[in-house]
Amino acid sequence: MEVLVGGQVGHLDLTVFPVTDPAATIVSAGHPGLVGTVLVAGRVVKRDGVLVGVDLPALRTRLLESRDRIAAAADVPLDGTWRPRPVSE
Repeated sequence: MEVLVGGQVGHLDLTVFPVTDPAATIVSAGHPGLVGTVLVAGRVVKRDGVLVGVDLPALRTRLLESRDRIAAAADVPLDGTWRPRPVSE
């Protein structure tokens, strides 16, 4: 794996300042907002801070539908009223 760092990591973000090891800083304290461009196997998957080729609204819809199916199958309400069942002996 190669990590290329352009500019100064953390120069505007106090959550990762001061930086002595850019790669370690990204791994230990980084967040998606610090990453402008990502290439995977030579293909750009994030450019200028935006995912490339991902339909986020459609993905969000699929994730919520999946969550709803799992919660319904487990009989877990999604209105904040769920509480763990007591352990039976």
